[in-house]
Amino acid sequence: MTAKTSHFVDLIVGAFGTGKVAVYRARPVVTVGAQLLLHPVIINLENKTCQIPESTASVACYISVAMISSSGIVLFLACLTAEVQLDSLKQKGAIKRTLFLDNHQSHLVFPLVIKGQKSLQCQDFIVYLRDETEFRDKLSPINISLNYSLDESTFKEGLEVKPILNYYRENVVTEQAHILVDCGEDNMCIPDLKLSARPDKHQVIIGDENHLMLTINARNEGEGAYEAELFVIIPEEADYVGIERSNKALRPLSCEYKMDNVTRMVVCDLGNPMVAGTNSSLGLRFAVPRLEKTNISINFDLQIRSSNKDNPDSNFVSLQINITAVAQVEIRGVSHPPQIVLPIRNWEPEEEPRKEEGVGPLVEHIYEVAVVSVEIVFRLHNIGPSTISDTLLEVGWPFSARDEFLLYIFHIQTLGPLRCQTNPDINPQDIKPAAPPEDTPELSAFLRNSTIPHLVRKRDVPALEPHRQSPAKILNCTNIECLQISCAVGQLGGGESAVLKVRSRLWAKTFLQRKNDPYSLASLVSFEVKKMPYKDQPAKLPEGSIACGFFDRARPPQDDMNDRERLTNEKTPEA
Repeated sequence: MTAKTSHFVDLIVGAFGTGKVAVYRARPVVTVGAQLLLHPVIINLENKTCQIPESTASVACYISVAMISSSGIVLFLACLTAEVQLDSLKQKGAIKRTLFLDNHQSHLVFPLVIKGQKSLQCQDFIVYLRDETEFRDKLSPINISLNYSLDESTFKEGLEVKPILNYYRENVVTEQAHILVDCGEDNMCIPDLKLSARPDKHQVIIGDENHLMLTINARNEGEGAYEAELFVIIPEEADYVGIERSNKALRPLSCEYKMDNVTRMVVCDLGNPMVAGTNSSLGLRFAVPRLEKTNISINFDLQIRSSNKDNPDSNFVSLQINITAVAQVEIRGVSHPPQIVLPIRNWEPEEEPRKEEGVGPLVEHIYEVAVVSVEIVFRLHNIGPSTISDTLLEVGWPFSARDEFLLYIFHIQTLGPLRCQTNPDINPQDIKPAAPPEDTPELSAFLRNSTIPHLVRKRDVPALEPHRQSPAKILNCTNIECLQISCAVGQLGGGESAVLKVRSRLWAKTFLQRKNDPYSLASLVSFEVKKMPYKDQPAKLPEGSIACGFFDRARPPQDDMNDRERLTNEKTPEA
């Protein structure tokens, strides 16, 4: 059953036998039509016709008109709450490109009063665009939205039936404005982005400083590319240093280091827009210090990206930088003293010496003529820059000839990651060693010195001629019995060294039996790098050898202290 009261149709519902009825009162339905008008729809950033209040700044602007019409049976005043949002598609926190001129806000709430059964309400606003330096997005439309609702707080007190909006009508309307771009009559930009790049070196060395520059060329052979940016993905082994500014042929663009999750990158601004015909070159500098655990190469990935809808990105460029391990390893040897003159004044060797002093006296001065203690030091130095991790160092020591001792070893000392063993054992006569002498200043300087003045190619050891009348007899491992010293060398970084120090005595008795014969005793030292601590080994590992020793001669009738010959140390480093 229906009943009509106050122009509205109510519904009465009852059930037989219950003696009760229910009355459902009809609520007034308000039908609202909303419309947004924009003028102009396309905004020219160069056409700055509005002035910001209390400022001399001129800005580009447009007019927005909100129109709301209502229909329905409204016997009383009703109020709508309307809200206009500018650039409404931008995410929360993003920069809104347009603001209301009056309050510099991007949204506005205002009331609209419905008067009578048919009503039309209009509200106009002036909206301006921020300066183009304040935002980058010029391509996406500027969305303006208008939504409305009934303001129930304005209903009369005691009103039994409150009006409602027509649910069959949307209560939100939107319109779009566009920023004028230089894209032709269709206002659609289709760029043609081209990218090329080259490194200043195609190979980096493990352990080196490895400064690297990428020279990059970015071109646009199509229409304007908006929000154009160069993206350079940095490999984990590299660090961004900065942009190249010293080369006038390269543009010092604005570049910024960024991270996206774990991806590190450099992003450079190429223009907004990157206009047609742009041809820019720039240089980016990197350091590549972390190569120890990497593979045979690293890659820099590059691309230009824009916000254009059509053909937004350039070609993809991947620069491969090869990685290699290079170690220049040098072995050096020094003999103290470089020569010995026999016989020695006021001294005779013991027939069967039981103490080291009985083999021959020890003299501290390195250039003293009467010296029978021989101390030879071998120094394995890794010039670098890469690290070596497993090296074999071998010494052939002139030990005896025809069952007669030559250089009798008492002590072997190592400095650095060295483990050595001998064959046969040293000191087979079980002679009591003397206390080790302190290093001479010359020897200390040799141990401290890490500079390598030059590299010497392998060559034959020349015969020494201490006396023009009698050439020296060379004693080495080719014609005498040598004691073998084998050392396993651990890891040596660039600039690090390992030292093998051999303290021996010249077995004077052997040479005093041959007073008129000068001799040159030489040890042969070689090294071979077995591996380097990297995933990929170089094609050739370092190796080399030297001959190191001293000269022994008979004392001439008159000692000429200036006529002393040094044993030449031949160096043969190879890397």
